[in-house]
Amino acid sequence: MIKLKTCCSITLIFLSATITCHSQESWTPTSLTNAPSPREEHTAVYTGSKMIVWGGMGTSYVNTGGIYDPIANSWTATSTTNAPVARLLHTAVWTGSGMIIWGGMNSTFGLERTGGIYDPVTDSWTATSITNAPSGRWEHTAVWTGSKMIVWGGFSSNVQDENTGGIYDPVMDSWTPTSTINAPDARDSHTAIWTGTKMIVWGGLGISSYENTGGVYDPVANSWTATSTVNAPAARYSHIAVWTGNKMIIWGGFSNGYINTGGVYDPVTNSWTATSTINAPSGRYELAAVGTCSKMIIWGGYSGVYENTGGIYDPVRDSWSVTSTTNAPDGRRYHTMVWTGSSIIVWGGYGSGFENTGGVYTNDSLVGVTNQNNKLPHEYKLFQNYPNPFNPSTTIQFEIPKPSYTKLMIYDVMGREVMVLFNEELKAGTYKVDFEGSNISSGVYFYKLISNKFSEIKKMILMK
Repeated sequence: MIKLKTCCSITLIFLSATITCHSQESWTPTSLTNAPSPREEHTAVYTGSKMIVWGGMGTSYVNTGGIYDPIANSWTATSTTNAPVARLLHTAVWTGSGMIIWGGMNSTFGLERTGGIYDPVTDSWTATSITNAPSGRWEHTAVWTGSKMIVWGGFSSNVQDENTGGIYDPVMDSWTPTSTINAPDARDSHTAIWTGTKMIVWGGLGISSYENTGGVYDPVANSWTATSTVNAPAARYSHIAVWTGNKMIIWGGFSNGYINTGGVYDPVTNSWTATSTINAPSGRYELAAVGTCSKMIIWGGYSGVYENTGGIYDPVRDSWSVTSTTNAPDGRRYHTMVWTGSSIIVWGGYGSGFENTGGVYTNDSLVGVTNQNNKLPHEYKLFQNYPNPFNPSTTIQFEIPKPSYTKLMIYDVMGREVMVLFNEELKAGTYKVDFEGSNISSGVYFYKLISNKFSEIKKMILMK
């Protein structure tokens, strides 16, 4: 049996395949042709097949962006028609069909409570409502729940840190405030992750001190529960946080110096476990990180110098391995990083100057692989997912009789691509994909397999 874990919602299980794997890692530069202008403090989201970057500041504040296709290594500009005003330190989430950006500081140093929804299929923008929207702010956080966006905290136009927030429904174009009862102290430069049912915020820069407190927010009950401070990491801000599928990992940041410590938080037991410092990257802040479901990857940041180093943290083994610097992008901070399911894409930031360069990092160690010989299939075949309907996970199985370039995609009922689950050369075998739909809305979806000259589509229903 061969297991390959990709992002937090996807596990690929290959049966009856013979694969010889040698751990390798590499950096490939992103194209500069038609790339967005150099910038920092922008945002990036991954659509399932492409990365979208937007906003930030270069020689001026920008409201431009670009769509990067990692397979073609090519860029396409995002429209500026009806785009939100130029800004930096805003937030962005991917809904499954569009990107929502919100908040940030504009070019006149005003703090925004405006935003926009970008549709990459039509290359068009729609403004988000300001009715009942939270006060304008920057250095806040935003998460996507599968149907709504939750923003929280930040430094606001009220000239203070906030412990307020709002839940935005893009279908209704409406805002609902988050409760302040038992909410964490007001702060900015904190982190937030979505667990599948709740949002966890932690750390940051408070009104008078650095924070090592946090809270678990339940949007259904509109209620907060405090995270434990027992064995919690030291207070800090401008750190990172990722969700592994059942735990939150925080790392790095700044307090009285650059930090290379962190912690693993279990929301079920409300407990913390320290991350190892053996072989950990040097202390830094203003870095970027992604979670691969089983591991955390950090890269870049500022440690007194602009870093082009990084590390891969395995929470099961409590161990670090370093990322290669061979052909890595130049050191930088205030960049972005996304996880594609098999690689990371780093782009933009500030190093020797404002950057519009980047790199795609691949490492075989990010996917756990073991070998086993079994009988091989004789024909191409796509099976019906099971269970169906499902909530939130289901299994998709397919067979390929010979080595083939294979792609497995998810589409919504409008025919829009929601996610690419796999897009690589595969050896002959029977494959199972455990797909989790925690971050997409209920409804009818289609999955399509393309392998060699074979193509087939089947329907599945997500019922929450």
